Amino acid sequence: MGRRAYGVGGVQGGGRKEGSLRGSQEDVGRGGRGTLAWRMVMKVAIVGAGRAGGALALALREAGYEIAGIASRSMESARRLAELVGTEDYSDRPEVLVPSGDLVVLSVPDGVVPSVCARIAERGGFRRGQVVAHLSGALPSDVLSPAKEAGAYVLSMHPIQTLAEPETGARRLKGSYFTLEGDPEAVGVGRRLVEDMGGRALELPKGTKVLYHAALCVASNYFVALVDAAVGLLRAAGVEPDEGLKAVLPLLLGTLENLRELGLPHSLTGPIVRGDAGTVRAHLRALSEEVPEFLELYRTLGMYTLKVALRAGLDEKAAKEISALL
Repeated sequence: MGRRAYGVGGVQGGGRKEGSLRGSQEDVGRGGRGTLAWRMVMKVAIVGAGRAGGALALALREAGYEIAGIASRSMESARRLAELVGTEDYSDRPEVLVPSGDLVVLSVPDGVVPSVCARIAERGGFRRGQVVAHLSGALPSDVLSPAKEAGAYVLSMHPIQTLAEPETGARRLKGSYFTLEGDPEAVGVGRRLVEDMGGRALELPKGTKVLYHAALCVASNYFVALVDAAVGLLRAAGVEPDEGLKAVLPLLLGTLENLRELGLPHSLTGPIVRGDAGTVRAHLRALSEEVPEFLELYRTLGMYTLKVALRAGLDEKAAKEISALL
């Protein structure tokens, strides 16, 4: 049986396969968290065939979920991901495939999540009792209000992981944390999904998504920027950038291992936590004379590091001396 592609020009191949849920979902009301009882195989429709959508689709398939179909602006992208996850149905019209999913995942850029959701709702794609989720780290579940008005339960489900191509991404999702925010019924379903994929669920209170996303940007994006700054300083010291990155990677990995084993604040090392004002003074002098463009960054990070060092046991006298230098 060939694949079915539902394009803007009409149905190709064997025609649309009407969703047969085979008793997969039972709506048992709004009695509390996780009050959707899922029986047999939950069917998942994925809207968006990019890295995150592909990784999630593969991870869910490997966890035993049925991928009902893939929708994407590009028919070719939808076809490739459909082939990868073993589903026969793909389309560039989300509203054609969305009704067949018990769970609908909008894996599209943040800027278009509200408009994609609204467009599907306007065209009658959502139905009562579905769970509709997006994967944005910054957006709350409220942006899916058109789906909620159609009777669906809404969920923000964000994996705290960097995702490259689908196969690697799916492997990385195992053991990763997912944050969940939304309707209690949808959060309960999301928690089961995460557990089935081998991940860990972390529920966020409503209204906290922006701060949460800022935290992840500091942990991941700014981490890369800091490494770039370190490599830049090494270059000023005569080390070529490629070699500089190779040189600091073992140090970075060791620091991450310390964080894993010792936690905060006790994984902090270096001159500030030792109270070594002389070394900090020498750093500031060299930066001021050789690479003044890095001076403000060093001072700002140093002041924050002082706070961590105090929690790790640095005495107040040493902290005041270093603070005066910075």
